[in-house]
Amino acid sequence: MLGSDTNILIRAFLEDDEDQAQSAKAFLESAARRDQLFISSYTLLEFIWVLKVKKFTRKEIYEAIITLTDSPGVTIGQRDVVLAAAEMFYKGKADFGDYMILSEGEKYAAKNLKTFDHALLGELHHASLP
Repeated sequence: MLGSDTNILIRAFLEDDEDQAQSAKAFLESAARRDQLFISSYTLLEFIWVLKVKKFTRKEIYEAIITLTDSPGVTIGQRDVVLAAAEMFYKGKADFGDYMILSEGEKYAAKNLKTFDHALLGELHHASLP
């Protein structure tokens, strides 16, 4: 199994550096073809943050996540948490990282979230101030 750092995904996705983009795509395709590509949930979290900074829409970010998680030969760390967070992100107003925290908490039976994040407080009935 071969892991991919965020910058590999970014170069392949954005194609903002021709040489690195070609190299990144070749690596990702080769590893996936051999069922040996691992993408950490933390790599996806950073990837999504970069896409947000680059002004991608929620829909475009959601579609990028779904494409990666559904790609043959790719193992995604905490795939269930990532997919749940992606659904919430697409429909909600908070940051993807907030939904990752919420989704992982729900997986481990932490049903209530304490936060100062007003986007989450206004959106979730089980989020409250400490």
